[in-house]
Parts: sequence; structure tokens; C-alpha cells
Amino acid sequence: MKKLFLFLLILLIFSSPIYAIPSLPHILAGDVLINNKPAKLGTEITTVKDGKIIGKIEVTEEGKFKLLLQNLNEGDTINLYVDNINTEQSIVYKSGDFQQLTLKVKKSRIWYYLGGLIVLIAILILWRLKKK
Repeated sequence: MKKLFLFLLILLIFSSPIYAIPSLPHILAGDVLINNKPAKLGTEITTVKDGKIIGKIEVTEEGKFKLLLQNLNEGDTINLYVDNINTEQSIVYKSGDFQQLTLKVKKSRIWYYLGGLIVLIAILILWRLKKK
């Protein structure tokens, strides 16, 4: 009985499909600067290959990022974006590689000021309407 069990176990082990070992990730880490200041928590970093998004992460430590890329082809070019702004930086994927980068982007502040101005005007209009 033991021999039959051992035979079946060995048969099962050797007849099962062999799976490929996954490749090691390409690790990216470094600093993220927006308008020369450390990026805030929640800032989104996006990786893009051939115009298609392949990954997204959020900054979890102010001004720092860590990113793992995996299951790509050796030599693929990956472009990096910060809050949907192209960093004009790209990396070439290599399994098991580690790179340190500083991602820098400029954000226009006009939208912040314009948004504040719109809120202020809305408050003034509501205040005038309430006063009448």
C-alpha cells in the first residue's frame, strides 16, 4: 500500500505542469518634486508603455516614491508621469535592475488662484442675494 501511494505521489509531482519562475522586478525609487518642492502624499505616479498605462502608485511618504515594474519585456521603454504631467524621463526595463531617480514636474498655479477667485465671487453673490 505504501509503495502504491509513493508511486502515485511521484507520478502526480512529475506529471504536473511546470510553471516558469516569474522574473525579478525592476525597482525604481527616489524623490518626487512638484515646482521644486517635495510632492505631497497622494500624488500619483503613472508608468506608461507605448501610450498605455501599465501601472499607478501614490506617494505614501512626502517627496519619495518606490515602484516595482514586472512582467515586461527586456528593453521596453517606460515613460513616467506625475499627476498626469510628463516628467520627460523614461527608463529601459531590465529584470532585476534598481534605479534611483528624481522626478520633477512644474504645475501651473493659475488654476489654484482661479478656483479661489471663483469661490470668492460665489460667496459675494450669495451674500448679496441674502442681503436683499
